[in-house]
Amino acid sequence: MSDSKPAQPQQRQSAPQVRPPRVTKVEVKNFRLLRNAVVTFDEDVTVCVGRNNTGKTSLAEVLSRFLRPGDVSLRLEDFSADSYIEFADAYRKFSTGDEEAARKCLPEISVTVFIAYDRETTEYGPLGPLIVDLDPNCTEAIVRVRYALKPGAMKEFFRDLSGALAEEWEESILLALVGPRIPHLFERSAVAVDPTDETNYRNVSMAEVAKAIKVDFVKAQRGLDDEKERPKDQIGKVLESLFMVAAKADDGSFLKTFANDAEAALGEIVSSLNAHLQEMYSKMAPTVSEFGYPGLGNRNFSTRTTLDAKRLLSNFTSIRYPGSGGVELPESYSGLGSRNLLLILLTLFSYYREYSAQGNQLCVHLVFIEEPEAHLHPQMQETFIHQLGVFKKKFPGADGAQQSWNAQFLVTTHSAHIANRAGFPAIRYFRLCDGDELGDATSSAVLNLAEAPGIDKEFLHKYLTLTRADLFFADKAILIEGATERIFIPAAIAEFDKRGGDEVGGSLASQYVSIMEVGGAYAHIFYPFLDFLGLQTLVITDMDPARRNQNHHLESCCVHEGTATTNEGIKKWFGESEISPVDLLKRAEIELPVVGMRGLAYQVPENHDGPCGRTFEDAFILANPALFDLGDEGESISEREQRAKELAKGYKKSDFALEFAVSQENWKIPRYIRRGLDWLLDRVPAEKEDSLAGSGDEDMTSSGQAAVG
Repeated sequence: MSDSKPAQPQQRQSAPQVRPPRVTKVEVKNFRLLRNAVVTFDEDVTVCVGRNNTGKTSLAEVLSRFLRPGDVSLRLEDFSADSYIEFADAYRKFSTGDEEAARKCLPEISVTVFIAYDRETTEYGPLGPLIVDLDPNCTEAIVRVRYALKPGAMKEFFRDLSGALAEEWEESILLALVGPRIPHLFERSAVAVDPTDETNYRNVSMAEVAKAIKVDFVKAQRGLDDEKERPKDQIGKVLESLFMVAAKADDGSFLKTFANDAEAALGEIVSSLNAHLQEMYSKMAPTVSEFGYPGLGNRNFSTRTTLDAKRLLSNFTSIRYPGSGGVELPESYSGLGSRNLLLILLTLFSYYREYSAQGNQLCVHLVFIEEPEAHLHPQMQETFIHQLGVFKKKFPGADGAQQSWNAQFLVTTHSAHIANRAGFPAIRYFRLCDGDELGDATSSAVLNLAEAPGIDKEFLHKYLTLTRADLFFADKAILIEGATERIFIPAAIAEFDKRGGDEVGGSLASQYVSIMEVGGAYAHIFYPFLDFLGLQTLVITDMDPARRNQNHHLESCCVHEGTATTNEGIKKWFGESEISPVDLLKRAEIELPVVGMRGLAYQVPENHDGPCGRTFEDAFILANPALFDLGDEGESISEREQRAKELAKGYKKSDFALEFAVSQENWKIPRYIRRGLDWLLDRVPAEKEDSLAGSGDEDMTSSGQAAVG
C-alpha cells in the first residue's frame, strides 16, 4: 500500500475496488435556525426528524442553494436571528475607522462540506480541485462556501449612517437600513481548505464545486393534487426529462438507443412530410403567382418541415392507465399515493441518469427528498425508506450500466413510520437549543442519535419500531404504564383544559403531546434518551408500595404500610435502590419531583395527611369516594387505603378506564395526575400544594368545574 498520491501503477489495477467519495459531515453557520449546526451524514440514507420549525427544511435548502451553480441572493431574514447583533458590532468597529475589525465582526452564512475518499484513489477527477493538502495519509477534502460582503463594499454597506450613534444605535433601525443592501452587496464564494491546516486554502469556482458535489432536490410540493381545470401530468414531465438526458448522453444505455431510434423514425416522417408538402405547393404555385408573390424578382420558394425529436418528446409525452372497456385513463385519475411514489422513483431515476451521463467521474451525489410520506399509507412509507438505500444499486442494473451510483439521500420527514424503519444510526434529530421556548426559538442543534450517551439503542429502536416514534415530532410527551392510563389520560387532558387553560397558560390540546405506553419496568430506560432529545416529559407511574413478608420477600401492600417500592422507574429516578413510600410522599409533598426537563408523577394524598392510592385505580377511587360509596366511617388512613384497594380489585383494568373515561361523568382527576399536567403546561397551580383544603371539594370534575391544582 502506497503512502503517496498518486499511487503506483500496479495499484491502478485495483481501481474498481476503490471506495467512492462520500460526504461525512456538513457544518452550517448563520442560516436561519441553523446558527451553528453540525450534521453527520450516513453513507446511504440520512433521515432528519424533529417537530415543526426546527430547521429540517432549512438544511436541505441551504445546501441546495450553496452547492448548485447559478446566482444566489439571500436576504436579512435568511441570517440567524442571533447574528443580528453582529451587524451592530461591525458598524461600531467601522465607525471608529477599523474596517478590518468590522469585516471580522460582520456575519456571513457559510456551508462547510467534509468529503472522505479512499486512500487508494489514483485519479481524483472533479474531486481534485478540492484537495489542497500534501499529506499522503490525509483522505479528506473540505470545501467551504460563503455568502459574505463583497471586497471593498464596506463603505457602501454602511453609507449614510451617523458615526455619533455608534454606541447607542438601535439594532432594529440599523437592520432596517442595511438589510435591503444585503442581496446587492453580498456574494457567494468558495474555498478548498486543507484538513491539516485551516490557514491553507485555495479559491475554487462554483463550477468546480458543482462538478465534485452534484445536488438534486425532490420537493414536498410535487403538484400531484393540483387538479384545477387542466391537471398537470407531472409523471409525464419526468419521463420527458429522462429522454432529454438520454439524447445527450454518450453511453450505450437503452434510453440512449431509444432516443436515437426516435430521432431516426422522426427523420423518416419529416422526409415524407416534406415531399407531400412540396407536391401540394407545386399545385398551388400558379394560383399564388397570380397575386404577385413572391414578386420583387424572387424565385419560387420550396417547403421544408423541421421537427426536433427531443422537443417533440418534451412537449407531447404523457402517461395513461388502462381502464375498463379499453378506455385509457389520464395520469390525474390514478390515486395520489401511487402517483406520488411513482413520481419520486422516476425523479430519482432521472437524477441517476443525469449523474451517469457524466461518465465514471469521481464525484458525490446528494439527493434531498422532502416529506416522501405525502399520500402514502404507513406500510408504504416504511417500505419506501427501507428500499431507498437499495435504489442506488438497482438503478444501474436496470440501466445495464457497469458503473455505480454514488448517491447519498437526505430525507426530511414528519412520519413516525419512516423514523421507525430508518433506525437510530440514520436519524438526525433537530432540537431547539436549550432555553428556547416553542414558537420563539432562535437556533437549533442537530443531534445524532447513534451518539446519544447512556441509552440502550437496541432496546429503544426495537420498542419504537414495535410501537411508534412520535417522540421525534412531539412538543411534549407523557410516558405512562399501561392500558388503563392510555385510555384515561386523553380524557383527563380534555377535562384538564376545560379549567380555562387558554386564559391561564394555554392548553395541552393546542400542543402536540405524545402519549407513550412504556410500562413501569421500562420507563427508566427512556430517561437518558429523553434527556438527549431535550423533550419536556411527564412520567406518570404507580408508587407500587411493598413490605417484606415472613419469608423476607417483598409483597404488595397499602402505601402507609409499605417499607419499599418495587417500581424500578422510581428507584432509578432518585438513584436509590431502597426508598420507602414515606420518603416518596415527603419528596413530592410540595411540588413534582423534577430532573432537567423530566417530571415524575406518582400517587400522593388527595388531602394533606390523607390516604394515598398505590395504583391509578386506587388513587381514582380515593379522589372520587362518592362514585364508589366510599364513605368516611372513622377509618384509619391504612384502613381507607385497604378499602380502595379491595374496590379496585373488583374491576378489570381496561374496563375500569373505559367506564370512567367514556361512560361516566362528574369524576375528579386524581391529584398526582392533575399536578403533573399543570407542570407539563408550565403553569403554576392556583393554590400551594401544602395548603390544600381538607375536604378536596374544589377538585376538578369532568363536567368542567373549576379545580385547585
